[in-house]
Amino acid sequence: VLHYLEKECLIADLVKANILFIDENGTLPTKWQGNKEDKPPILDTLTDSDQTESFVRFRVDNVDLSRDTTVRESFIRFYETQLKDIDYCTVQGIKMPVSTLSPYKIRNPGDRAKLISSNDNTNYTYRGRFADVAQALSIGYETTQKAHSALRWLVSKQGVNTGDQTVLVWGTQNEAVPNVLGDTLDIAQGYNPLAGDDWDDFEEDTERLPADTQEKIARQFNRAILGYQHQLKDNSQTAVMILDSATSGRLSVRYYQELQGSKLLANIKDWHDTFQWQLEYRSVEEPTELGKKPKIKKVVFVGAPAPADIAKAAYGEKVDAKLKQATIERLIPCITNGERFPRDLMISAVDRATNSIGLDYWEQQKTQNIACALVRGYYHRNKKVDYPMNVDETIKDRNYLFGRILACAEQIERRALIQLGNESEKRLTNAERLRTAFALHPAATTLLLDKKLNPYLNRMKNRNGMDSQRYAMMQELLHKIGTENFTNKRLGELYLVGYADQMMDFKAENAEYKAKAKKQEE
Repeated sequence: VLHYLEKECLIADLVKANILFIDENGTLPTKWQGNKEDKPPILDTLTDSDQTESFVRFRVDNVDLSRDTTVRESFIRFYETQLKDIDYCTVQGIKMPVSTLSPYKIRNPGDRAKLISSNDNTNYTYRGRFADVAQALSIGYETTQKAHSALRWLVSKQGVNTGDQTVLVWGTQNEAVPNVLGDTLDIAQGYNPLAGDDWDDFEEDTERLPADTQEKIARQFNRAILGYQHQLKDNSQTAVMILDSATSGRLSVRYYQELQGSKLLANIKDWHDTFQWQLEYRSVEEPTELGKKPKIKKVVFVGAPAPADIAKAAYGEKVDAKLKQATIERLIPCITNGERFPRDLMISAVDRATNSIGLDYWEQQKTQNIACALVRGYYHRNKKVDYPMNVDETIKDRNYLFGRILACAEQIERRALIQLGNESEKRLTNAERLRTAFALHPAATTLLLDKKLNPYLNRMKNRNGMDSQRYAMMQELLHKIGTENFTNKRLGELYLVGYADQMMDFKAENAEYKAKAKKQEE
């Protein structure tokens, strides 16, 4: 290799092999000016299109020198002889060649941020605490190279980047670990059994189910958890790390936690079991024939939302990148370590669901789904109280009952508009328009909604008994609240769960009613 490089023909040979390219002046350009389809592949592998940043590996007698351990060890021994500074490595506790320079390019090839740096020899010199860098920290060259190389490899292999933030979870014996930043659907579809895992019977049972059923997704999730349990035993060790950079040159470990593999998996499963709701905003690509554009299909499933979606539910779809990263950082301990859920995040999501009149319908539904999941999970984890995903007649909580009343008022008016053939049947109902006022002043707004429902009920007498039953339910719920609780005291977050529970029940009743009507027509 040395003799070859001394000929100074490396770049010329790479150009001849159509790996690198030159312009008419014989120089290596940093930008491609030709047709897009003729763009050299080398430019797709470089972050800034600088061809001189290319990394060249050599083969000699068909031996890849980058994978030859004897060459590697020989070069390490040679390079260590060039290092003259010998001191105690504070990591390993032995004397060895040390280095004050630490590697970068940790998160990606263009990353200039360092975890360890010591260039504070002017102005605020080491904050007045040390005379030189060696007094602050002494790390062996071998130590820092191995540690940074291992971290760089792990990040490239299984790190998840959200802007400048990187979330990394790994098993110390290279075990497969779940995606902590995904929702339940991501985990259900993300596990790939290793060779030797026997899932044939399980797969056959799952394949018999329709592709878009909630039951199939639930079984796939359970299958994934069983698969991870197959690898993450009690003696397995896992680590969770969050890396972030406040500036382009400084990288910090924002969070680090070591856990038994079984404990990590139990915490992740508990998160998906506890913070679950019926989520209706996800879409997946359906498999199509080669060359055809994939079709997008909506998927409804019961599960926990992803941390990024929680941040959007709390602060909006266009949430600031830094706020989104800070929110994810707060959620990671809740997922991986079973810590208590932040109340302010749950309240922010509920407030946005309450004040969602200006949002598109899909964003309204998404925000409400996630807010309900957070309320349910918050009460289970922080207060040890469980709320179901369907109407519970035993719940006497004032907030929950008022939420059910709001659902009754909305559904009665919506069905009236449809059945009476109103051209404005797609407009917002009074209950939808007054939801914010209802949450702030429930008693006064309930009386107003009741007054606005009377014209619809009078016009629909004897047309459909279902609406009369729902109005009767509304009056019964008012009776349950009682005069002592029928006040304008602001509603708490549980009203949203009561509203969503009742709406899901109404949706199921409507579907059953349509099915019966269709059967009678046939």
